[in-house]
Amino acid sequence: MANVNTKQAARRSVEFRTLEDISADLDKIQAAHDAGTLTTTGNWTPGQVLEHVARLMECAMDGFPSGAPAPVRWMVTLLYKKKALAGGSPAAGFKIPKGAGFLLPGDDTSFDAGMGKLRTIIGRVRGGERFTHDSPIFGKLTHEQWITLNAGHASLHLSFLNLGG
Repeated sequence: MANVNTKQAARRSVEFRTLEDISADLDKIQAAHDAGTLTTTGNWTPGQVLEHVARLMECAMDGFPSGAPAPVRWMVTLLYKKKALAGGSPAAGFKIPKGAGFLLPGDDTSFDAGMGKLRTIIGRVRGGERFTHDSPIFGKLTHEQWITLNAGHASLHLSFLNLGG
């Protein structure tokens, strides 16, 4: 896949506020995949996009392997925390810092693996588990704040998936 400037890539207009919003879009994404019309306008395959969204949720539930360096935490908190906790999505084209490589998807993540991972995490929350771990950037967040942050994060990444037809 060619290297796409994701700051300028065409994207779907999506805005999620809840895990139910994300789940409803996953149904549409699955239908487009099954119909053979699903494409991506970014640098990751659909499976990689889904896995990346799932990885942040999984870390918020099970814990992050490491924290961010203090200068990074301070800068990102200053520039983005208010927007993130209001449900805003990160800017397209943001590069994941080296210390957060655990959020990067695998090079060969299949659609089914990415979709399965994301649906499993959402299912765990529906089953009563909660997002309880501190953010390596923003520190302590409530479960509800994590839902809002994850919804905004999913809004960005799933917007790169074109449903076609």
